[in-house]
Amino acid sequence: MKTLHFLSTLAFTLLFLCLSATAANNCNDPNGVLNTTYAWQMDGLLVWTQGAQTTNFAPLATAGSLTFDGKGDLSGEHDTNLGGLLIPHTDTGSYNVNPDCETGTMSLSNGLTLSFVIVGKGKKLKLGSTAPGGVSSGTLSMMPAACSADTLASKTYGYSTHGFRGKGKNFPRRIGFLVPFANVGHLAFAPDGTLSGVNDLNLGGKPYTGQPITGTYTVNSDCTGSATMTVGGKDQSIHFVILDGADEVIFVSTPTGSLWSGTLTQE
Repeated sequence: MKTLHFLSTLAFTLLFLCLSATAANNCNDPNGVLNTTYAWQMDGLLVWTQGAQTTNFAPLATAGSLTFDGKGDLSGEHDTNLGGLLIPHTDTGSYNVNPDCETGTMSLSNGLTLSFVIVGKGKKLKLGSTAPGGVSSGTLSMMPAACSADTLASKTYGYSTHGFRGKGKNFPRRIGFLVPFANVGHLAFAPDGTLSGVNDLNLGGKPYTGQPITGTYTVNSDCTGSATMTVGGKDQSIHFVILDGADEVIFVSTPTGSLWSGTLTQE
């Protein structure tokens, strides 16, 4: 029995040392563990100010992509819908992965700073903002190396999302000047570049079911794209980014006056 106990202890010790050595080897170059392009999805609230007074918050949602070069620099593009107003961004910045090869920080040229946790063996990063003036969180998800017009063709996606529609003519709008909504539905992407679907909407507590979705879509070679479409007769066009495997597509709405974002999941 003592011999078995000794051998078990020895085996456990050797396994621990082996795992420790492997972890140490993986962390010889922490920034090198991020060396690909990720789809970027984030939402939250931005402090709204008038002069020196904070009056409220404006909701925001983001969809885009970020490329990590494995050396501490990043670049990309994203669209932010801020209270119903679409704001395109071109991104440059830097990142730093900690020696644990699991956590880190990044800083973008627009002043946004984020902390992140690497999950799924590098397939995703969970994000949280650390800059003053706003509260936001989100996910970076690995993207395909390239896409074509066929990437979404003949695929159908379901969604269950939420957003806001603005009251009044001026945008961006604050909380209190926006009507919340939630919806569920599906989108079918045809090989000829058209799309169709059905949407069930609850707008500020009032249901609208069976809304038809019609439109067209375009897929770019970098796996971004756009759809020009109406939902229940209203313009709800989107910009989107395709995730690795095309099982999911993240999106953000583009028309002034509404903020809609979320994830399409393949049926």
